[in-house]
Amino acid sequence: MTGVLLALPDSIELVWCLLGAWQAGLVAVPVNVQMSREDLTRDVATAEPALAVVDPDTAGWLDTAGLAPTTGIEPLVAGEPDTRFADGGDAPALALFTSGTTGAPKLCFFLHDNFGGARGPHMTAEPGVVGPGAVGLSVSRMYFLGGLSVSLLTTLETGQLTVLSRPRATPAAALELMRRHQVTTLFAQPSFLARLLLEPGHVEILGRLQRVTCAGEVLSARLREQLVPILGERLVNVFGATEIGGIALGRPAAYELPSAVGPAFEGRPVRIVDADGHTMPVGRRGELRIRVPFATRGVAQGGSLVPDQLTDTWWPTGDLASLDEDGVVHVHGRLDDVEVIGGQNVVPGEVERLLESHPRVLEAAVSAVRRPAGDTSLRAYVVAVPATGSGESMETDALAAELVDLAQSRLSWYKVPQDVVWLDALPRNGNGKILRRQLRADGDQFV
Repeated sequence: MTGVLLALPDSIELVWCLLGAWQAGLVAVPVNVQMSREDLTRDVATAEPALAVVDPDTAGWLDTAGLAPTTGIEPLVAGEPDTRFADGGDAPALALFTSGTTGAPKLCFFLHDNFGGARGPHMTAEPGVVGPGAVGLSVSRMYFLGGLSVSLLTTLETGQLTVLSRPRATPAAALELMRRHQVTTLFAQPSFLARLLLEPGHVEILGRLQRVTCAGEVLSARLREQLVPILGERLVNVFGATEIGGIALGRPAAYELPSAVGPAFEGRPVRIVDADGHTMPVGRRGELRIRVPFATRGVAQGGSLVPDQLTDTWWPTGDLASLDEDGVVHVHGRLDDVEVIGGQNVVPGEVERLLESHPRVLEAAVSAVRRPAGDTSLRAYVVAVPATGSGESMETDALAAELVDLAQSRLSWYKVPQDVVWLDALPRNGNGKILRRQLRADGDQFV
């Protein structure tokens, strides 16, 4: 197995290299070129590529780092095209890094046969939404499964147009791209959409879209309340994982509870189990498991190991979820995010959703903090909505007191944050997921 690391921004050059690697029988490994040098060095060492294709404006420093043989894009496109194609089938085609929210990122391998998986419910028979005439934009980059699927695989399958942005698009830049290229479908993380709603002119531009799909993290109750009046049935929520692809999909406007995602993808039954693996009844919370045709388990050293895949298996997602009587999946958080306060389990998502219901809170996260006295309590990390005028300003101490009072009025004592730390932004990975390990690690500096 020979891998080629693609240290390239989202661009036509990245598309050429992906297709060229597959034609040549190589494993394509696209990586995030906007990571720190330390993190990108770690990923190159993990992938053990035979070649790294670099872009001088992003990861050009790999040329002289000595981590792997490197080349620019120019020599690869200068020669005559080779018309031969390597066999596909069960050969490995792609390796993507996991998000690293629970530990060091690992490589998940995909075979040629894995592409073109199950479609989501309610997403077929919508002429014009995808296919010829449609114009798509994904702010999720192509080193993530969702971004790659939307920007490249869907385009190849349906014949739609796709807008690629070499720099990571800011919310303002994304709105301009949508306006300039008459984009009809947008794929974005909820945290990106929350910031997009702060930009002038967003209602008009979003109103022209035929679909907005959010994925990569949980759609908060407050953001759902903001987006549904603008988009209605055109807002789609997708829940999935790199290792297995899509899990559930639905339209938030169809559900009263913000925890509802939607039914499971076609051909992928789900169930909720307790700690002993016993199936839970409707409405009860437990671990979400899904029956998938394949699951790709991440490996810690890509070049020296064969792809680690399971077939036709019940996959433990690690998500705390429930099923309602209609088979709709409700997501309540991650099992490994559960904090223990006073001997009681606390699911951060419940507290965070309540804090984000405050009109002055843009986003919030909570984690357990060991206090100087030796006890453990919750701390809230909050990003405030920017004030638009002097009349909307508020002292942070007063707002913090309001948030604690709100929690005390609605939650059990052990779920109430003891204090609030104000941040400009929550720490997130490239796909928008909160880096809770970083919050916990940084918590001591505020004690």
